[in-house]
Amino acid sequence: MSRFDAAVTEYMVGPVHAVDAGAELVDAERLLSARGVSSLAVTGGDGALVGVISRTDLLHIGRHRAAGAGSGLDEALLALPPLAVGERMIRAVVTVGPAATVREAAEQMTRHHIHRVFVVEGGRAVGVLSSRDVMQAVVDERVARPLGEVMSQPVLTVEAATTVAAATDQLAKAHVRGLIVVDYEWPVGIFTQAEALASRNLAPHTPVEDVMNAALLCLPDTLPLFRAARFALATRARRILAVEARHMKGVVSGVDFARVAAGLA
Repeated sequence: MSRFDAAVTEYMVGPVHAVDAGAELVDAERLLSARGVSSLAVTGGDGALVGVISRTDLLHIGRHRAAGAGSGLDEALLALPPLAVGERMIRAVVTVGPAATVREAAEQMTRHHIHRVFVVEGGRAVGVLSSRDVMQAVVDERVARPLGEVMSQPVLTVEAATTVAAATDQLAKAHVRGLIVVDYEWPVGIFTQAEALASRNLAPHTPVEDVMNAALLCLPDTLPLFRAARFALATRARRILAVEARHMKGVVSGVDFARVAAGLA
């Protein structure tokens, strides 16, 4: 049997990182940072899943408020309003049941362009299957297709000297989770929503190079997918750059591995 036809319970992770709907947005931001995840399940008083809040949501809320605020906030990179998570959460949570397959969960990730789905039973989130868990299934399945066949283009970049404020705005306008940081056209790191949120108390003119993450892999576009996934899991790399003769050909994220597992790439 293909590993993509295995039940999500074989690859999901638990317990689920969650925040109460009555907590403030700043509490959600702290939890996201402390847990090292990109989204949190939002639960009601009875523990039932009622929504989800992500880094993307907080960045859009915080950057919009900072840009439109008065003189007291115009120097802030991000300014989260004192609102409850329940007021700004996404209520349409993408979920699957425990009997769903990895392939079915990957289809949901691809359709909604998200990096995780919640596994729900009896109204409660009992686990979460992320794109990194799907990557492990790709390793177990030993998918040998070359990296270049599933990469996404173009590669969106930002210069190392660009300010954090400008890079954060670029993230929002491009509707992407990360930008490749380059210096003289060579990749030196990555600036993602995680770095943007972590920089919220820094001066907006801080260079991206000072806050970027070096968790970036540059691999040949001919490398088999299962080997690329293994490298990424071992190094906890956020993105994989497919390169040919030192030229960036494309970028591969967890969603691209999900497309493979779903049979859509």
